[in-house]
Amino acid sequence: MKKVWQILLCASLFMTMIFSSMSAFAEPKAIDDWQPAEGLYLRKNANGIPNGRIDVIIIKDFYMNPSVLVGVESRNYTGNSHEGSDMAPRIYIAGTMDASQVVLTKGYSDKRNPAPDPRILPPMTCVVYNATVNNKSITLTPQYFDGAKTKAMRTDPDLAGTYVWQGDYASPSAFMAMAWVRQQNPQLTGLEPGVDYRFEDNFVGDGIEKNYPGIGAIKPSYELKAYDGNRLIMAFLVSQDFKQIYRIKPDGDALLIYNSEGGVG
Repeated sequence: MKKVWQILLCASLFMTMIFSSMSAFAEPKAIDDWQPAEGLYLRKNANGIPNGRIDVIIIKDFYMNPSVLVGVESRNYTGNSHEGSDMAPRIYIAGTMDASQVVLTKGYSDKRNPAPDPRILPPMTCVVYNATVNNKSITLTPQYFDGAKTKAMRTDPDLAGTYVWQGDYASPSAFMAMAWVRQQNPQLTGLEPGVDYRFEDNFVGDGIEKNYPGIGAIKPSYELKAYDGNRLIMAFLVSQDFKQIYRIKPDGDALLIYNSEGGVG
């Protein structure tokens, strides 16, 4: 029965999206002076009601190269009330951004029929939109598969449009943390490139301590668990500001694998 639900879920989401055939785990390109300002960007409909957002944070990978993490949300809403927008069908996908595109790999959609699980996208999902940064705004446009421009990669709800910077109060998500962990050094994460691990996430919350042998008490915001099928491969503790990642092996062995101040455990 579980397999039937999984097949129905994948089929329903596949009919509302066109996915890229490229690898979901390609290394993000290094950024130069094109980079967007960190913070929250909003897209609004004709009535001035927000129907999309992009959260942007700039972090460094294991090699200390800066890269941009984004969480993109879009809602199907053309009305004139904030309450109506809150109830509209939506999609949220997180990933990385470079000077020309966003590559989104982890998220959820609640526009589906039947509706067994709103939080999981089909395996190996990779959605790509062209991206242009200009004067504290980000414009996403669909990518086209052929010269005649008859087939476009887009989602439903569509992510396309212009998102304008509102302030430096981005809201990082567990899905952004997943995308970030996947771009770290595989020798330290223990995750093989190209394998679509199933992630489970848990928001730990500020101020809550977790204790592990060898590293003592830490206060993570996100706890991620990567599974290959039903076998736990690795757990990760991620700080809210994305400045530290701890790797926890199934036997409890813990190690700091990323620190924004430099060095690893």
